[in-house]
Amino acid sequence: MKNVLRLSLLSFVFCFSEATQTTFMASAADWGDLKGRFVLDGNLPERPLLTINKDVEFCGKHEPRLEKLVVHQRDQGIANIVVWLDVKAGDKIAIHESYSKSEKATIRLANKGCRFEPHVTILRTGQTLLIDNPDQVDHNTAAGLDRNSPFNELTPAGKSAQKNKFVQAEKLPAPIQCAIHPWMTGWLVVKDHPYVAVSDEHGHFEIKNLPMGEHTFVAWQELSGYLSDVNRGGAAETWKKGKVTVKVSTDGADLGEIKILPMVFE
Repeated sequence: MKNVLRLSLLSFVFCFSEATQTTFMASAADWGDLKGRFVLDGNLPERPLLTINKDVEFCGKHEPRLEKLVVHQRDQGIANIVVWLDVKAGDKIAIHESYSKSEKATIRLANKGCRFEPHVTILRTGQTLLIDNPDQVDHNTAAGLDRNSPFNELTPAGKSAQKNKFVQAEKLPAPIQCAIHPWMTGWLVVKDHPYVAVSDEHGHFEIKNLPMGEHTFVAWQELSGYLSDVNRGGAAETWKKGKVTVKVSTDGADLGEIKILPMVFE
């Protein structure tokens, strides 16, 4: 009888502890979003047609252009700037439950129109990279990774290949290139958390459901590397190694319009 009572008491304590932990985990952190917009403060850069020297009949009709700096012609928004939450090795960050569905997702990188689509691909460790080739010509995708195994994947016309051995976050975006069509270049961003964004064609970016508190973010672009010299609200700012510290509340945080001079990308 004593053993039964002891077992019942232990079961009650265990259930109570688990319920307390679950409730605590659900209510321990509030969440907020970070947003902003990158704008070129100067003349629009030229985006020349690229020299096509392979599979000219197919690739030439797509007229691929230089993508190292893409600025919207009407509103000066800068595309393809990467912003990520700076998490030091060994640190833990609370992850909002809205990201649980994508934790093991398959992320598509297409060799489409003789270019990489998207130009910057975001991948979380644990996710699978699907390299897809809907084109009518063969491609390959080579990635120069530092903390994960580099790969060079051939994708024949109309075929695809999966890569799922990304076990560590990469410190910086990794370059990708097609050796068959050397003008095809892009970037692969591998992080061990979901708090990463790439600015869209109008320069807007947003990272949703961050844990409330003060956080440091990193901004990076392929020509400038870390974005260090910016202007916000008419005042010049220096983001050392691209880092800016922001306080995120339940109302979110808005970096506003972030203006960048053309010389930063020279």
